[in-house]
Amino acid sequence: MAEAYKQHFYGHVERETRRYLGLLLLDPARFLDYTREYCGRVMSRLAWDDATQGRANGESADTTLHCMSVSGPITNTATPLWHLPAFANPWYRFEIRREREQRAWWLSNFRLAKDRMRRGDLPGDTWAYRYFEQVGREGNGDLDQTEDQEVFASCMIGFLNLVGVITISGPLKFFLMAMALHPDCQIKAQAEIDRVCGDRMPTMQDFADLPTVRACMKETVRWRSSVPLGVPHQAERDDEYRGVKIKKGTVVLACEWALNRVPSRYPDGDSFRPERWLEPGWPTYQEPLTRYPNFREGQAMHTFGWGRRTCLGQHLVDDETFVFAAAVLWAFDLRPKACPRTGEPVPIDSQATNSHVILEPRPYQLSIRVRSAERGKRVLEGYREVMGELRL
Repeated sequence: MAEAYKQHFYGHVERETRRYLGLLLLDPARFLDYTREYCGRVMSRLAWDDATQGRANGESADTTLHCMSVSGPITNTATPLWHLPAFANPWYRFEIRREREQRAWWLSNFRLAKDRMRRGDLPGDTWAYRYFEQVGREGNGDLDQTEDQEVFASCMIGFLNLVGVITISGPLKFFLMAMALHPDCQIKAQAEIDRVCGDRMPTMQDFADLPTVRACMKETVRWRSSVPLGVPHQAERDDEYRGVKIKKGTVVLACEWALNRVPSRYPDGDSFRPERWLEPGWPTYQEPLTRYPNFREGQAMHTFGWGRRTCLGQHLVDDETFVFAAAVLWAFDLRPKACPRTGEPVPIDSQATNSHVILEPRPYQLSIRVRSAERGKRVLEGYREVMGELRL
């Protein structure tokens, strides 16, 4: 992951973003599906060099999250039901089948990548290549392994792949929603993009010059956290917090929703205010704006956890969310969908989610219109270019 970050993920994010813009232009009503597929394609390209797995990757991630969540099988809340005999336990049978199919899919991708590694045509910018390279350095030049070793490795790469979908897709969907609900913020970000980029699509090279875009994205993650309860930790020793005694072994959740609304740090915490990251006087303001705000460092990094369990994907989130946000705002105007009968905006409930362990908004409707004929032409040109480079 660290090496991929140094190379800005080998340009995969920018190429997939050009494809995504083209799809939005051609069929904007499917923006939610395309957003999840976009995340799946980026991760599948990094894992196996096979972006065609993107849609299946997104669907697999969504099903896995559903099965882990309170909103999923009833056995997640009425846990004694899990111990019913298999013939009377449809939830158990479904999970066994789901796990078997997912494992087989990951193992198939792993073995295809291994065959390519042996032929010498697996790109060195994939996680599979890095793994096989390590196996080779340990003296196993032919890459022969036991089935247990293959299953373990394929699941590790596969799960890393899956996590990069479920943790990024939600923030991107919330970002599109936030821009539609806050047109004043959208206009400010677009003005900044137009000033810096003109009629070319933004890239990672514009990161330092687009602080307003970064602020809108970071404020989205604060305003509508994908993991509002935080990630579970376990107390390593007896402790005490504000008079509450915490015994060793206790599971502790740092509630992200509450942390993101502490009044002393986040005044007007329930409101979407990107300026809190841009203007002196706000507690979260940091200089220089060519560097801050970002997701790698600085204020409000509890989003990604702490210590040894800090999220490994912070750099990927920083790159992927920035390029996505800047490119979408460069190309399109986002508004709530108008009712065809009344002409009134169709309401969007920004707190309605799928109630999974990692949240995404419930399906909502947007009006997505290209900002100008010239931008539309550039979007289609970019789409045609990547059609020759990507496996679509």
